[in-house]
Amino acid sequence: MRFPFYARPNIVIALLVVVLSLLILPDFSSAAPTFANAVTNGIVNIPLLKEASGIAASRNNPGVLWTENDSGNAAVVYAIDSQGRNLGTYALPGNTDNEDIGIGPGPITNISYLYVTDIGDNTPDRANIAIYQVPEPAVYFWKTNTPVANRAMRGMRTITLTYPDGPHNAEAEFTDPVTGDWFVLTKDSPNNIYTAPKSSLDNLNNIQLTFVRALNFKKPNGADISPLGNEILVRQEDFAQIFLRTNGQSISSVFSEPSNGIPVVGTAAGEPNGEAIGFDFYGGGYFTVSDSEPTGVQPLYYFARKSFDGPTPPRLLVSEASDWKYLANGSDQGTAWRSAGFADGSWSTSLAQFGYGDGDEQTVVSYGGNANNKFITTYFRKTFTATNVNRIANLTLKLVAADGALVYLNGMAVAAVNLTNDAPYNATATNTPAALRDTWQSFAINPHTLVEGTNILAAEVHLSAITATNLSYDLQLVATDAPFITSLSRPTNQAQLLIVGSSNSPTTIETSTDFITWTNLGSLLLTNGAGIFLDSKATNFNLRCYRASRAIP
Repeated sequence: MRFPFYARPNIVIALLVVVLSLLILPDFSSAAPTFANAVTNGIVNIPLLKEASGIAASRNNPGVLWTENDSGNAAVVYAIDSQGRNLGTYALPGNTDNEDIGIGPGPITNISYLYVTDIGDNTPDRANIAIYQVPEPAVYFWKTNTPVANRAMRGMRTITLTYPDGPHNAEAEFTDPVTGDWFVLTKDSPNNIYTAPKSSLDNLNNIQLTFVRALNFKKPNGADISPLGNEILVRQEDFAQIFLRTNGQSISSVFSEPSNGIPVVGTAAGEPNGEAIGFDFYGGGYFTVSDSEPTGVQPLYYFARKSFDGPTPPRLLVSEASDWKYLANGSDQGTAWRSAGFADGSWSTSLAQFGYGDGDEQTVVSYGGNANNKFITTYFRKTFTATNVNRIANLTLKLVAADGALVYLNGMAVAAVNLTNDAPYNATATNTPAALRDTWQSFAINPHTLVEGTNILAAEVHLSAITATNLSYDLQLVATDAPFITSLSRPTNQAQLLIVGSSNSPTTIETSTDFITWTNLGSLLLTNGAGIFLDSKATNFNLRCYRASRAIP
């Protein structure tokens, strides 16, 4: 039996109404998240990465982390995997003192941006500081064999910022994923918080910061905010705190409330001058690295969440760099190629990213025999299996496409980039801006487009001209599941709820008598996708409602 759910931003909820009574509503307060002590997730062995002062997990490249050196080192940012292996270096405009790095929204709504922050000022005497903001490029694990070397990142902006009350030294910052506002936490005394609003960041290259409030944390040297925006980490060398945020709460209000301690390794245990701290890609745990490792060889530490209050990893239905069928012969395939029954046995098979002209392709496709008269359209197809599709609450398609693309899921049009939905096979696309040629664009898709079992994705990628020099294509399909209350029984003086959802997902159970005021009963980990929750306060036969929810990244 499936019960209906409803969605609100970043929350998926299952709802069950039962006739049970409540003699006394239990008074549960929200407990602070808890995290396990560090485990070594891998070893960073990059000789030039000696002063890693920030770390941020990619939202679009699963398992990829970004980090950077501070002053006195090359103006580059490093991409590493979650085991510490080098995936490449990417050039930056400068490094007066790059102290932290983060991920956040930017001018284009369906793009994830890197924020490399040149904010250090030990003296302090800098007239201004800077953010290097850039659309996050696609990065691939197969690059561990041949890491990218000092590649320029397209669409880089230098945003110059000035404090309203003179220079400050700072090493900690984050971009609010809810509002898009940027915050910097100063290290000199007194410790303060300043902000630049998203409206200014999107439109101006010179911004005066605004004072937010005094910070009750001495000398912060690293910070990060969760992908949902509901938790903020702030660290010093030997200790760290987590600040909790409720729906609609301002950042100023968050930092006016008490925080809770979380573990870091610290100097004595082998992480000298630890500055970097960053959530993993979905906000379940966090990573740290040291800022003082002269050999460039050091552990990459990970701290897993122990409490059942975090989000659940999304379900990857189609991964980046996966295998696809493709056809590059300049033909008109009509519309039949979009359907499941189409015979594609004669098409080629290989691994994404596909394309030519950029140097980041895993598979180079043909454009024909004439560089001045290239095939306009290249076709791609992929079958994949989806199970328990009735539990999927959100479905996101992530696409790298240049110059234009039309994407179909089970024959239904689900995404269009630089093309109209009815574009013919030989239509040229609007030219993709250079800044977006190798970044993931995200599109929300109706989950009901999926079917149980075998599904088919089909995409056509169009050039902007027959003389275009570049073509790119890759695609991810990511699902998030809602928990469902599938049955309820009533042993003596209690209610027993059977809940199903994503395997090992933390799920919160609440109760209400009026659908307006909800009381938190506790949390449950859905081991192997199911769990039983007991409400010992349900003792008589009056109206009592339940809902199960979990956060989604």
